[in-house]
Amino acid sequence: MPGIGYPEESCAAVGALMRPYFLAFCLLGASAWSAPVVIGAEDDWYPYCGKVGTQAKGMAVDIVTAAFKAAGVDVRLEVMPYARCMAEAKSGKITGCFDTARNSTLENDYVWHKPAMFKARINIYAPAGSSQSNIGVKDLEGRNVAVTNGYEYGEAFDTNPKIQRSLGNQDVLGFRKLAAGRVEYAVAYEKVANSIFEKHPTEFAGKFKAVGITAEPELYIAFTKATPAGAAVAAKFGQGLEAIMKDGKYKEIESRWR
Repeated sequence: MPGIGYPEESCAAVGALMRPYFLAFCLLGASAWSAPVVIGAEDDWYPYCGKVGTQAKGMAVDIVTAAFKAAGVDVRLEVMPYARCMAEAKSGKITGCFDTARNSTLENDYVWHKPAMFKARINIYAPAGSSQSNIGVKDLEGRNVAVTNGYEYGEAFDTNPKIQRSLGNQDVLGFRKLAAGRVEYAVAYEKVANSIFEKHPTEFAGKFKAVGITAEPELYIAFTKATPAGAAVAAKFGQGLEAIMKDGKYKEIESRWR
C-alpha cells in the first residue's frame, strides 16, 4: 500500500480477502505502525512550508510533525512541488499533501481532517503606485493576474472563469511578472509574500502594495481517497492536532513563526 505499512499483528492476521474492509478500522486502533506514513510537503511556500537545504521547514511542517507525534504515528515528509504533491496524494502514491485550502473543485477528491491546521490571508498585490484599495475577486474579472500553478486562492477566486490567470511555478515569478508590467496583479498568501520580499530586498523592496484580499481560508493536509489509509490517517492526524492545541504545543509553534 502506498505510503504506509500494515500495523501490528492483530491487523496482519486479517485474511487477504477481508483486509480492504478491515484495514481502516485496524489503522485507527493501532498504536504502532510498521512503516512511516509518507506525506508530501510543499517545496516553495515558506514560512509555512519550504525546502531548506534538503529538508522541509516551516510553521506547517512543525505543526504536522508535532500532531503526528502526539497521535503516535511515524511520518516521513517528501518535499516536492505542490501540483505534483496533490497529484500523488490523489492517486494514492503518497498518503497526503499539505498545505491545501479546501474548495469545491477539490472537496470530493480528498479526505479532510478536523480541525483545520491554521488560517492564512491571501492578498491581491498591485504596483506600489496604485491608487486602488479594498478590491476583491470580482474586481479581478477580465484582468491579468499572476498565480502559482496548482495553488488555491479561495472559493470565489478558484471558481471564477472570468479572471485571466498567468501561471508560474513559484510565487516569486508572479512578483517578477508584476514588477515587469507583464500582469496587472499578483495574488499570494501574505506571510509567503513577506518572506519573498525579505529574501529579495534589492529586487522587490517598495515595489508592491496589497490592495485587497481574495480570501482567508483554513489550511489542511489533503489525504488520499485512493486507499483506506487516507481516512484512517486523517482521523489520527486530527486527534493529534487537537491534542497539541490543548496542551500548548500548538501555541508554542505559532509563537516561533510570528
